[in-house]
Amino acid sequence: MIQYSMPRSFMKLILSAAVAATLAASPVQARDATDRDDTAAIIAALLGLVTLGVLLSGNDDEPSTPYGHVSRPYEPTYPDRPHRPHRVSKYRSLPASCLREYRTQTGRKIMFSSNCLNKNFKYASGLPRTCKRNLVVKNRKGIYVTRRGYQPECLSERGYRATRHY
Repeated sequence: MIQYSMPRSFMKLILSAAVAATLAASPVQARDATDRDDTAAIIAALLGLVTLGVLLSGNDDEPSTPYGHVSRPYEPTYPDRPHRPHRVSKYRSLPASCLREYRTQTGRKIMFSSNCLNKNFKYASGLPRTCKRNLVVKNRKGIYVTRRGYQPECLSERGYRATRHY
């Protein structure tokens, strides 16, 4: 592997300056207008420009990092852990007695009653607020009232579940 002590852009600058100085220092002879050998001079100038372009373009396929290698982020590997039986946490176990069925104008809805959870569940204040809903239902007297509660589907997506024995 070739290691460079100078950056490529600096080397390209020095090389182009050297080629330009060589072309500028070459003697130019005045020719007669009748001399028809200008085609050789034009071809030589074009060949010099093409060579200069090739030298300046360089090879961009090589890595531009120092010392010619690319560093990659460290990805640690962990050994496989033995399978543990699933434990039911009291924090994630909601009392099934707090599940209520409400009949609304749009149909039947089931949710955990907020009042029941506050009385029977120690961690009710830590339940996710995104799962809390208000339902407008008709009570036994025929009056529309608002009931507050939590959607069971939303709570189960976040790791909560209903248990019979709390």
